Amino acid sequence: MKKLIASLLITMQLFAAAPALADPPTLPDPPAPVPGEVDVGAAISPMKKGQVAPFTGILLSPKAAATVIAELNNFEARVKVEVDHAVAVNQAQCDFKLSEQKTTADADKKVLNAQLEERNKRIDILNGIIKKQEEDRPNVMLWTGLGVAGGVIITLGTVLVVGVAQK
Repeated sequence: MKKLIASLLITMQLFAAAPALADPPTLPDPPAPVPGEVDVGAAISPMKKGQVAPFTGILLSPKAAATVIAELNNFEARVKVEVDHAVAVNQAQCDFKLSEQKTTADADKKVLNAQLEERNKRIDILNGIIKKQEEDRPNVMLWTGLGVAGGVIITLGTVLVVGVAQK
């Protein structure tokens, strides 16, 4: 039971203290101009001690107050526009750099492929030269056999000649 009450109290405190659930503050509308009063435009007049005013601070004309309120209300929209613009510029720069890198990579790939094809052709030419030289080379087995046979014949001939000469 204590755990249930504790979790209920914690949940109530979280929802009671959550400022995100509160309504945004609203600013009062500027007062309407009084008939017969001189329109000074958007004027800001600092008040000093001794001047007649209901409080010390800065006196704003209705237009100045409306301007301040309008700027305050539009601040988030202006920030969003500026952020969106900065993001768009950054994205365009990134896209340009990516495109530039892709172009460079494609050019490098074409150059390397051309070099590879040239080397492959050179290898084929050299392989052809090697095959032709192997075909033109004399038969080693034939010459070895002829050499052995010639040596045997010369040796037998020498033995016969020495045997005849000794008799």
